[in-house]
Amino acid sequence: MSASKSESTDRTSPQASHNSSSSSKSSSEAGPSRLTPPSDRMDDDMGADASAAPMVAFSIKYQRTFLSARLAEDETVADLKAILFSMTDVPPESQKLLGMVKGKQPSDETHLGTIPYAPAALRSRPAATKAENITTDTAADADKACKITVQFTLLGTPEASRFKDQIIHNVSATDQDAVQDLDYVDLTKKEETKVKPHDDPKNLAKLEKTIQRFSDFPIINPPRPGKKLLVLDLDYCIADTKRLLDPNSPASLAARPGLHEMLKAVYPYYDICVWSQTSWRWLEIKLVELNMLGNTDYNISFVIDRTPMFKIHSAVGTHEVKALEFIWRRWPEVYGRHNTIHIDDLSRNFAMNPRNGLKIKAYKDSPNFDTEFVALRRYLLQLAHPSVTDFTKYEHMRSAWKHFQGPEV
Repeated sequence: MSASKSESTDRTSPQASHNSSSSSKSSSEAGPSRLTPPSDRMDDDMGADASAAPMVAFSIKYQRTFLSARLAEDETVADLKAILFSMTDVPPESQKLLGMVKGKQPSDETHLGTIPYAPAALRSRPAATKAENITTDTAADADKACKITVQFTLLGTPEASRFKDQIIHNVSATDQDAVQDLDYVDLTKKEETKVKPHDDPKNLAKLEKTIQRFSDFPIINPPRPGKKLLVLDLDYCIADTKRLLDPNSPASLAARPGLHEMLKAVYPYYDICVWSQTSWRWLEIKLVELNMLGNTDYNISFVIDRTPMFKIHSAVGTHEVKALEFIWRRWPEVYGRHNTIHIDDLSRNFAMNPRNGLKIKAYKDSPNFDTEFVALRRYLLQLAHPSVTDFTKYEHMRSAWKHFQGPEV
């Protein structure tokens, strides 16, 4: 195993473990822990595609554990940081990679094959022995295929330990996001002449790498064939993040009015996913506090954190996106663009699947009179009607969804 000496290699959520023990199918579907080193998970999935480009091996010391990962030379520092985030919960922007290079740290866009690694960081590769020549250990074979092995130390605080800091970070970041948001459906004619994000070969290549590396995310409840898919954002969408992070305020008071009533009403027709731009561990804790995990009226099928989000370049600059193909590719017989609706308060998150996004008003300062989920419940039940066979044929953006007239299921 490439992540040897790790103090804890199985940190799957208690909710996931409980459900998997009660259903054999759930047990077979459940993936490894969110923090299982991707270098151990991706060897079989990536296959020949991963071996096409020269690989670089990394040996990472973090606190009292040693982790390892393997990436292609044409991948970037940002890709490496995404894997480290998955393994350690240390956000990419807080990671310090000590000992990798001398002097200034390489930028996130730097390709791993072009970095002038410090001589002290390069680990000598032992000569192959007879035993190594006949080994059937795929991890060992992959290590031998790497051109170099780089050692460094990772410094940073896991996101679960930074809740108080996140209050200021999330509030300021969200205010800025509101100014820089972009509706990818309602583009100007000038912008339409350019390559759209979901057709851009560079973005599609990033998507493929993301699917190859992270597609085995944990399952809480297995998909139900015949159901549609509801993808929900967390921050300022289903809950007031500022209040959710306040240790002096119960998390239940941060929930958007009508949240549980809406999910109970649509659960017979939709599988439910929560996708948030934060760490998996933090996301799980907050969903438990919101009574969304373990709720007796509905089940959450799976949660997705920031790890599989990737950056694209657009008219508002560089930003991360939530590509629904990441989910569809895992269950192509269950979910697709025809039956998936993604609810978020930032429309730029829909860049890779603009016809499946529904932008909802941001929920801030916990107004008790908010009625967004009352209207959304009605719309979701209309989309669930048998006469609706393709979600992409309907106008979800702006306020069109609030005025849609159709039969409810």
